[in-house]
Amino acid sequence: MPIGLIWQTFLETPLINFMILLARASFSSYGMAILLFTVITRVATFPLMLRTLRSMKQMQVIAPLLAEVNKRYSDPRRRSEETMKIYKENGVNPLGCLGPQLIQMPIFIALYATIRLTMGNTPESLLALSSRLYDFSYIREAVPLSTNFLFMNLSENGTIPLGIAVFAAMWLQQRISSSRTAATPGSQQAQMNSTMQWMMPIFFGYFFVVSLPAALGLYWGVGTVISLVLQWAFVGPGDFTWGSLIPAQLRPAAFGFGAGATNASSRAALGGQTSSGDSDATASSGSQRQDGRRGGGSGAGTAGPGSRSGRRRRNPRG
Repeated sequence: MPIGLIWQTFLETPLINFMILLARASFSSYGMAILLFTVITRVATFPLMLRTLRSMKQMQVIAPLLAEVNKRYSDPRRRSEETMKIYKENGVNPLGCLGPQLIQMPIFIALYATIRLTMGNTPESLLALSSRLYDFSYIREAVPLSTNFLFMNLSENGTIPLGIAVFAAMWLQQRISSSRTAATPGSQQAQMNSTMQWMMPIFFGYFFVVSLPAALGLYWGVGTVISLVLQWAFVGPGDFTWGSLIPAQLRPAAFGFGAGATNASSRAALGGQTSSGDSDATASSGSQRQDGRRGGGSGAGTAGPGSRSGRRRRNPRG
């Protein structure tokens, strides 16, 4: 049996009928059907997602050990051996985070084909769709479907706000997934983390605007937000802080608060100590001068007669 026929029989055709069923149950709103389908898929894959989140949490725990290995060993082979040793000792599977992605990609591809068939309004597309529908009046009477949802045409390319929302959700998920403390600045791992953090969100956000339908972007964006909420709840934000989103020039320290104020107070404290030290030194030197004057007076009284007795007498004139 050809792979294409297997794909259509066991994945595409059931998904087409299921999406139309959801749309009919959602007051003929295909956008609501997309949202319901996204929630259903995330609930169905939640056990695998939970294992992935636990693996990510364990990766954050061993992050300092991995950072120490990167600093200690310069040989890539030795570094790889020590890294795998840490994974084995802590029971961490570095590939455990790929499970949800491996499941989501076939669903993503099948949903793309489903959207192209169900969102078509031409007679040819409706004819192709009718040949894939099950023989149930409840499903057949729902066609054609409405394509408008949240000021978007779901059959056309996504809008710029949708692309920005997808980019922001994916960027934040990548940021809290990659710990910056585990990678040495300038190392290969740090460069890989930076590339993954920016390139994948830019890639998806761009294509959801220029070439992919808005319905697919809605599915991907909402699914990313759900995964982000679950990851934040079960794993935590890692070393991410909301303050890191503010540029360094706009942070409170640049206006004299925070660290700047602390440094100013430290300098003031040091200045106070210096002033007190100078006053103590001044008082000490003053007391020494006073003692010297007292000692000098008694010495002068003793040495006075000696100096007078040491004068030469003039010889008397004969």
